[in-house]
Amino acid sequence: MLVRVHPARRDDLVGTALAVRAEETDADGWLRSEVAFQDSRHAEWAIWQLAADAEVLAPQGLRTSLRNRAAAIATCYGVSS
Repeated sequence: MLVRVHPARRDDLVGTALAVRAEETDADGWLRSEVAFQDSRHAEWAIWQLAADAEVLAPQGLRTSLRNRAAAIATCYGVSS
């Protein structure tokens, strides 16, 4: 999986991943990391903990899953008319 993570949260990401296979710094200072997790459920849980301090770049299926989860929560807490 390819993830962008804020440098201040790197240790949180690394602490939950099984392995970090590659890492580089983007022009904006964020880290682009190739990480491995036990499975997609573990990956979703770990990235969700980082909130807006991380962004999954690949795979698309995990991006979609996180987007759907965020949309469901936003709907739950949305303003009612």
